[in-house]
Amino acid sequence: MAKDPLAEAGLHFDELNKLRVLEPEAAQKTAGLKEECKEFVDKIGHFQRIVGDLIELVDALAKEAELEKMKAIGARNLLKSVAKQRESQQQQLHALIAEKKMQLERSEQLCREAGPV
Repeated sequence: MAKDPLAEAGLHFDELNKLRVLEPEAAQKTAGLKEECKEFVDKIGHFQRIVGDLIELVDALAKEAELEKMKAIGARNLLKSVAKQRESQQQQLHALIAEKKMQLERSEQLCREAGPV
């Protein structure tokens, strides 16, 4: 079989009979690789959009959770404050009851000392 002088020089004809520097098989593999790379870049872009949306969603949920946490802390502090106020009121009422009992006892004692009317 005769050697192709163009092939020996590194020149080849493609399926459209255009003169190429690459061998037809290498050119075909290169085109296939180019297409795969394009698909890969498209998939990576799609993945980045999905991840970006996910990050936005997680950030929104984190902000909402932080807000609810602050509300819960505020409610707990308010509950503690109400409990302390109630305890203080209870102590004041106990002191008032004790004072009234003492007044009643004094009144009863004065009535006994004064005798029957």
